[in-house]
Order: sequence, then structure tokens, then C-alpha cells
Amino acid sequence: MNWHGGCVRLACDELKKHVKGKKIALMMNTTALDNEGRFLLDRMVDEQWASVAFLFGMEHGVRGNLFAGDGKLEMTDTRTGLPIVNLYDYPKCQPPAERLCEVDAVVFCAQDVGVRHWTYTPWMMLLLESAATVGCEVIILDRPNPIRGDIVEGAPARTEYAGKHLLSGFEYPLRHGMTIGELALMYCDVKKLSLTPTVLRMEGWKREMWFSQTGLPWVPASPNMPTTDTALYFATTGLLQGSNLSLGAGSTTPFQYVGGVDLDGEALAKALNAQQLPGISFLQKYYMTVPYERLYRGDRTPVLTDGVLLLIEDRDVFRTVDTQLAIMETLQMLFSDRVQFDHHAISRARMGTDEICDALAAGKGLSALSAQWRADAEAFARAREPYLLY
Repeated sequence: MNWHGGCVRLACDELKKHVKGKKIALMMNTTALDNEGRFLLDRMVDEQWASVAFLFGMEHGVRGNLFAGDGKLEMTDTRTGLPIVNLYDYPKCQPPAERLCEVDAVVFCAQDVGVRHWTYTPWMMLLLESAATVGCEVIILDRPNPIRGDIVEGAPARTEYAGKHLLSGFEYPLRHGMTIGELALMYCDVKKLSLTPTVLRMEGWKREMWFSQTGLPWVPASPNMPTTDTALYFATTGLLQGSNLSLGAGSTTPFQYVGGVDLDGEALAKALNAQQLPGISFLQKYYMTVPYERLYRGDRTPVLTDGVLLLIEDRDVFRTVDTQLAIMETLQMLFSDRVQFDHHAISRARMGTDEICDALAAGKGLSALSAQWRADAEAFARAREPYLLY
């Protein structure tokens, strides 16, 4: 089967040559596809590209069969028979340096979604830290940023949260506009690690591309990341995962909803549409979903929810962070007695700052914060330039 109809190609052939004769570990999952849509992990093992010692297991498991935050990974991969090192079993979920001493290199490949609080990429940064302490090579098969590489939005995570949780590897913005390879190079330099990762570059990728323009196949990057469009909605509502609101988890369009069982979706849609935010409109909608506060307790019973459906109409002019702050401010204005933005213990870590919750709790709007964050994003866009590969 040949999926490839676009201009972007991953450096799979180069990877095959690079690992030949080496003993390696694989830190990848079902989001790591080759140019023809085959699971790269299976292909490397079946075709014996190298001697694979073990797999590192991240969120959702090696095969993508687990829900978010479920650390009950299998001990052995059922498809390949390889042992799985469950990273949830280690402090900070960090790849243990003693296991890295057993191999010549670790190959990392997992699809990022272009948003800071996406755990696969901060996990890569933890791998880089451990590898630097023992001199283990890290090989990164670079993949596209699905929501473009030329748009940077939001302030970098603040120092008190950056690197303290899997939701943020270091001080970089919510929508960073970088590939995993570029982020790896920047991270090693900023953190002064004694390691330079081997980044195998794509051919044909341009920063202004959406994933749908690459011709590469997409596999759901998590149970609630079914399509590439979902990634853009995730960048728009994902910070609300730590609230007591419902974002459509478990529905066919997760992160495209914002609502609650006791909210007035019609009033919310009217207030948001009145702001004429560029590239998006809002429609009142009832939907069945599982509130995140229930998911974190292990309760996956869906409830009927009233809220809004987000409809991105022009993704090129649409801006995720400004829209997300506008949604939060409007929710606070209309439903301050019912909405809790820092409902979950890691809410502020996900936001990467105290500024949002503190401003809303004080009855302040977020327009000033939005303006400041645009300046912060511009500063980061300049700082990242030495690490851009495309």
C-alpha cells in the first residue's frame, strides 16, 4: 500500500543505515509511521535493522491502547515480544540512565501536535537529559509540526513550571511552531547538556505546511487526537482540561466543544460570536461527553452537556491562544459561580503560568495578558532561529 501522495518524506532509509550494527532501544509508539503508513517500530524489528534490546513505554502505551495518564503498561509488547520499560515506574517518569548504559543508542520518534502540553515531546527532553549523563546517542527521526512551523503563539512556560511536569519540558510557548528535532537541539543547548542529538531531517517539509499538505499518513496520536484538525482545536481548548468543564472527550470531535451540564450554551455562543474573533465561530450545541474532572477519577460515564461547538472557518488567520484566552474570559464573565479553571492539581502546570487563574480570580480581563503574550511569542520566535532546520 502506498500512501504517499505529497512532497514530504521522512528519513527512514537514513535511519536504517544509521542504526545498522548497533544495539538500540526504541522510544516510539503507533504515531511513528514510515512514508508508506507502516508502523516504524514493527518494520525496524521485522526487518532487523538493528539489535533492538527493549522499548520505552510512554503515555497511551506502545500500541496506543491506554487512556491518558494510565500507567499500567504491559511488560512485554505482544506484537514483537520485546520487553517494555514502563517509564511511569521511574522518578519524574524519566528514562533511567542505567538502562541507557545497556545500548549504543535510543531512537525516538513520536508525533508531536505542536502544543507544549503534549507529553511525548517533553518525554523526549527527559530522554536527552538521561542520555547526556551516560554518553548514549539519541537518534531522532524528525516529523512535521501538524499545525505549521511558522506560527508561534503564547508565552513560554514560566520558570516555576517549566520542566517540573511532563506538560512542559522547558520555557517554550504553548504553540511553538517547531519540530521535535528542532526542539531537541534547542533543549540541549539551552540546558547546556553534553549531548548533541542526531536529528534525521525530513525532505520537502516547509514551515507554512499543515499536516494535510504533507502527503504523510496520520494515525490518531492519542484516543482523543483522531485527526490533524483535532490538533488545532487542542491548541485552542486544551488548557481547559484542568477545569471542571467538558471538552468533548470520548466524542468524535474532542476539544471542539466547551461546555458544562449547568451552563447556557446559547448565551456563551452569543457572547463569543459578538467578539468577532478571526477565523472562528461558535454554535450552541448539546453533546455527550465525559467531564475531565470525572476522567481523572476514573469515571468514564458520559453526560449530556450544554455548550458551544467551535467551528474554525479559516485556519490561516485563526489564532489559537488569543481565542483560548477570550473563551476563558467569557466563561468567567458569564459563569463565574460555576466555572473553576484550576479545578485539577496540575491545571496551572498545564497553563505554564499563574497569570491566567490569578487574573480571572481577581475579576480582571485577559486582553492585557493576550497582548503581552504576543510580544513574548515574538521574542521566542527570534530566540529559536539558530535551531530551525527547515
